[in-house]
Amino acid sequence: MTEQPQIMSAEQAGALVGGALADDGLDLAVPLALSLALREGLPNRVLSGLSRGDYHPAVDGVPGSLTYRDGDQVRVVALSPQSELLLSGYLSASA
Repeated sequence: MTEQPQIMSAEQAGALVGGALADDGLDLAVPLALSLALREGLPNRVLSGLSRGDYHPAVDGVPGSLTYRDGDQVRVVALSPQSELLLSGYLSASA
């Protein structure tokens, strides 16, 4: 069985988000795109079409999610804690 490579721990994602919020020169777009593609399996073609309204934050132990259009279908993907940290930081930094 092949082990999935460790992309970034939740602690590392939190540190990266904290750094990005403190320094405008640190962009979270690339780590976010990698996390969404590798962890959540989002195809690259949908990443560019995502908007703030597609993100549904975690509530009471239910993980956050993203909705996206895939052809004629609307799909929902649950977010890992790392992807959710990166996404919320990305949206905060770009607000």
